[in-house]
Amino acid sequence: MIYSLLALAAFSMQSCLYEQEDLFEESSSKRVADMIDKTKSTLVSAENGWLMEIYPEKTQRYGGYAFVLKFDKDMQVTIHSELSEDITESETSFYQVSSEDGPVLIFDTYNPLQHFFATPNSSRYQAYEGEVEYVVCDVKSDLITLRGCKTSNIMYLRKMTEDAVSYLTKLLESDDRIVMSGFTGTVGSVDLVGEIDIDNRQVAVTAGSETSNVAYTVVPEGIRFYAPIAVGTSDINGLAIADDGSITVSEGSAKGTNFKPVYPKGFRTYDAYAGKYMFTFSTGTFPVELVPGVEGQTYIMRGICGYDANGVYHRDDEPYDMILTYSKAKGNLTLALQNFTKDGDPVQYNGKYIGITPLAASNTTGTSGYLAFTEGAGMVTDWNGDEENPAYNLVSNGVYSRPIDTYWLAQYTGPTQTSTTRSSGSSLPVEFKFFGKTHIMFQPSSLVKVKE
Repeated sequence: MIYSLLALAAFSMQSCLYEQEDLFEESSSKRVADMIDKTKSTLVSAENGWLMEIYPEKTQRYGGYAFVLKFDKDMQVTIHSELSEDITESETSFYQVSSEDGPVLIFDTYNPLQHFFATPNSSRYQAYEGEVEYVVCDVKSDLITLRGCKTSNIMYLRKMTEDAVSYLTKLLESDDRIVMSGFTGTVGSVDLVGEIDIDNRQVAVTAGSETSNVAYTVVPEGIRFYAPIAVGTSDINGLAIADDGSITVSEGSAKGTNFKPVYPKGFRTYDAYAGKYMFTFSTGTFPVELVPGVEGQTYIMRGICGYDANGVYHRDDEPYDMILTYSKAKGNLTLALQNFTKDGDPVQYNGKYIGITPLAASNTTGTSGYLAFTEGAGMVTDWNGDEENPAYNLVSNGVYSRPIDTYWLAQYTGPTQTSTTRSSGSSLPVEFKFFGKTHIMFQPSSLVKVKE
């Protein structure tokens, strides 16, 4: 099980500087003032800044992410993060260390990186339940221990020994190496099976009848756990993952123990999907091409639209991009509910948004059934396992309560798809329709790669 030490630490580290005053020669206010001064001077002392692995939400269900913070004496903090589109770019804002029943580090002006997990939007009114204030629990020259004021999550500022860009570059390279779904091995005399949820940065380790779950953050060597996992009389707090996929315990008393990586059934690397295909659904079989979109995250399916009234395809006249998302954890592609974009901008016709809605069809033509407005609902690729002649069946991804087997092309009166914003797609011009034929993609069944 995960050590109960963290829970104890969270309790014991709560600021007690205003209590039990008779046990100290100095007043509580003097001790707080001294701690604030020590915190400030230590923060600004790091030439390369501090690594902060932030875990939002009280159960750490989103995992942890790396931020590098450089504090100065003018109470400004400059931040780099792996979440940035360009890790060479930074964001600067103000901070303070104040007294609120003890020293508290507060990021009190908006910073798009530091406040990423705490900034709500229309779809996440609580954002990711992130923090802007942290109780300072302990200060050492190279390690500062913090506790989130909202979540009580314990987090650390680790003194950097290299610059932010160098560190984050190595971290992202490490993240690219992590494509396995789990690992197996033995610690001491205890056999274990580990599962890695890459999409949510979680690890589950089953040893005997005990299963422990913990969040992790990516580090240049591999991953570091939020808290140690006990296996027998040993513990694991991090894994080193090499270029060849081999896994070694990097932190904890089981350090040096080797594990065997496990890959999910049907797993494919991102690059394996690029190329030309024959795409089959009820109306026929058509040539398409999968073109990389956002590296490691999406593909654009070209050739599905852009036909003129004579049925001739014009690639340069494609009015929208159909996006398939890549799961790094499962190694598959998903065609899900989406509004279309072109060059990053929303596609509209006669003032209405255009997109596809997945359908759990209830008849043989796809003209009736249950429209799935659930985010992420759709169909997913299922590889045949043949490296030489790869083919992918399309199956429901299980996000919606009924199996998805059809897509409707439609217009929407607003940017969000709902039953009230949806209007007919049958009136759209031919170049918008699937292969210039129909606004109903009934029973898409397969993508078969064409040898070039």
